[in-house]
Amino acid sequence: MKNLLFITILISCMTEASEKLINDTWCIKNGGVTEHRTAYGTYVDCLTDDFAIETEYDYNWKESIGQSLHYAEATNKTAGILLINRSVRRFDYLVQLNAVINKMAFK
Repeated sequence: MKNLLFITILISCMTEASEKLINDTWCIKNGGVTEHRTAYGTYVDCLTDDFAIETEYDYNWKESIGQSLHYAEATNKTAGILLINRSVRRFDYLVQLNAVINKMAFK
């Protein structure tokens, strides 16, 4: 199986800022384009020179994997996840996300 490469970017969020505001701020600061439309009619949250990034709150980490892989395929970029780590949460979702990414990368 082809190795998969992800980049996981962690943003700690102490306030209830919107996902869109966090994405737009991070993306513009890092030279990306927000809401890039793919040939499939889907929208990449942030497209940089190297990465197709899906932005999600930590509790939606499972969905972020599939979406980032789809965006990567649609744009011929590396899959990326901008994970918004809320200050109050039940689990350490970053640990769970990285465990899945690591398992996929070594198959």
